[in-house]
Parts: sequence; structure tokens; C-alpha cells
Amino acid sequence: MRAPVLFFLALGVAACGPDFELQSEIRRVRVLAIKAEPAELAFNPDSSTLPPPVVFTTLAVAPDERPVSVALALCRPGNAYSNELDCPGQDGASLPQGELSLQDPNVQQILQETANAGNGGAPIDLNDPATRAVLEKGVPLSVGYEATDGTDAPAGVEEGVRRLTLRLTATPNQNPRMEEILLDDAPLAGPLPLDTEVVLRPRLAEGSLETYESDEGPRTEQVFYSWYATGDGEVKQLRSLEPVDDKPGEPTIKYQTPSTPQRITFYVVARDGRGGEDWLTRTVEVGP
Repeated sequence: MRAPVLFFLALGVAACGPDFELQSEIRRVRVLAIKAEPAELAFNPDSSTLPPPVVFTTLAVAPDERPVSVALALCRPGNAYSNELDCPGQDGASLPQGELSLQDPNVQQILQETANAGNGGAPIDLNDPATRAVLEKGVPLSVGYEATDGTDAPAGVEEGVRRLTLRLTATPNQNPRMEEILLDDAPLAGPLPLDTEVVLRPRLAEGSLETYESDEGPRTEQVFYSWYATGDGEVKQLRSLEPVDDKPGEPTIKYQTPSTPQRITFYVVARDGRGGEDWLTRTVEVGP
């Protein structure tokens, strides 16, 4: 597969002129997030049943609200971020309707290959303390994607990789839950004033910040947000961050509204740093 789009390159050239795309802009096919439900492929050590399927939902967008189709596949072991693997393609197990099911023999084969590759080719022995420790910490899997709006233009296709953790645990990670985008402590609604800087704040549902065991002991998730918008306005900060425990953060961002009347859509993606994701979209009018 082609190497995934390196979004950070846009930041390096954004100051060179208005023709370059800002990372927060929607000027081509973009995959802004891929949510897995459940957030990880978790095997309960106290259960003899297989975990439920993981269902992926993709936030894929294109200019002018063109429809975007997305193909997903579980990739074989290897460097999924290079041209070494064709995934989706011959080096992946297709995930119809975005569902990764352990009942699928093609998925089973790739999981077995992944286990063998991580264990030097030897069979997995769950009674081995070292093996259990690795599985309890989590093994990364690669899910390749290809998004297209059906055109042949380079801006009409994006390919990349989404990581999914396979873990031996009775308490799997949960996705954060986005509840609202606030403007002046009220739900975001239009019309917004022209050519004005406004401050937007995301709001998570109660219980979204989970506590988990890390190598340094118990930790609380520090959710971060990625902000995107259509139209001619400007998102002043691509990222914002929830403060938690003793870690500083600022969840708000500043947005400069367009100078001409138009309808814009905001996309805000929340990530917990452990594979959990959620998002909200809001469409509002700017101007009279």
C-alpha cells in the first residue's frame, strides 16, 4: 500500500502561502477518525468464550460533502506504514461492513500469523508468564484503510493505517463519549458573526475519563481533541487537551469565522491515547 498521508507536513508548509492546505481544513478526501467498538480486541482470561466482533465506524469527509466510501482490512504482520504490505489488498483480511469477527477464518489466520511472528514462530503458551505479560500489556494490530470519493484525482483518495490493540484483560478500554460543543457555555448554534474570533469548548459525557494501570501505577486518561472545519474560516489550534490529575491542559480552541456568509461544519475528534475515540459534528450558519 502507499504510505499514509503525513498530515504534519501541512503544518511545515502552511506559512508558505494560502495555496497550501492547513491540517484543520477539508480540501480533499480525509479520514479524520476511525472508531472501534469495543475500543480494543480484549480476551477475558476468566472467560472461555470469544470476544464479540469489533465494529469500525469511519469519519471520512470530502469537500462539498461528496460521499466517501471506505474499505478496511486487518493487515498481516509487517510494516503497514510502507509499501511492503498491500492492505487493504492481498496482504489483508477484508472487513466487510467494517466488522472484525473472530469467526472469520481469514481474520483467524492473520491473528495466528501475528502471534507466531511475535513469539519467534513458536506456539503461544498462555501459561508462560512472559507471554501473559506481553498479552496483558497489549499487542498492536494494524487495520489498513482506503477512502475514495470515486474520482481518479489524487485528492480523491486517502490510504492509511489505524492501530487496534489486542489485549488479555477483564476490564477493556472504553471509548470516550463526546456530548457537546459549547460556545459561551451553551450548545454551539448559529448564526455566528462574520470575521470574528470565537472560543469553542468540547464537553465529554460523565465517566469518559477512565482510570487504568500503567507502568507507573494508576493513571487517568488525558483526552485530547482534534479540530477541523469546512469553509473559509480558520481553526487557530488543531489540538486541545483536557487537564487531568497533575497534568495541565486546555480543551478550548479559537476559531476565526469567515468574512462572507456561508454554512460551515465543525468536526471534533476525541482520543484517549489508548485507542478509544469518539467525535461530534455540528453545522452552523455564519453571517446574516
